[in-house]
Amino acid sequence: MRKPTQKYGLEISINADYKLVSEHERCKANYESLNKWVYLGADIRNPSYAKVGITMGDMSSRSYSSANPGFYLFCAFQCKADTTESQLREIETSLLGYLDCMFTHNDGSTKRVRHYESGRMSECYYDIDFDDFLQRLHSFLFNTHRGHFSVGIFEEEGDYLAWQFTSTKTLEEHNKYLRMILQ
Repeated sequence: MRKPTQKYGLEISINADYKLVSEHERCKANYESLNKWVYLGADIRNPSYAKVGITMGDMSSRSYSSANPGFYLFCAFQCKADTTESQLREIETSLLGYLDCMFTHNDGSTKRVRHYESGRMSECYYDIDFDDFLQRLHSFLFNTHRGHFSVGIFEEEGDYLAWQFTSTKTLEEHNKYLRMILQ
């Protein structure tokens, strides 16, 4: 998945004050940015799998896995251009902590799995309801970290974090998932 390059086409008046110029430049940087994402991956062969991650660069390097050819980026939420790497890592840590509490086995342990050899926690969850996972992930980011994301408005139905959605789904599916995450 790759965000298409976009040019910010709005011009600003030569009579604008420094505050308006600053706001214009910030909006332009956010609109044109290709970097800083929180993403949700899926597996075409396992609908109860999800992977959550972050990247400071282009998402295309996260769009595949040589170890899992069925993996793809389902969606990605773009952080504002001025979000720092440490802030992005804090967002990821708090998100994973939240998801660990929400998606648990009957014994209370997280559905996030450990890497086999190292024993370190991965970013992968198994045995989850993917739609519920997406809704909770978006709701947490929207309500807890909205200041680090651009917010979109879907007609008059609600707000959502601006996102890139997989091209492997139809427009109808895109709209279904968009409506699912509206706040």
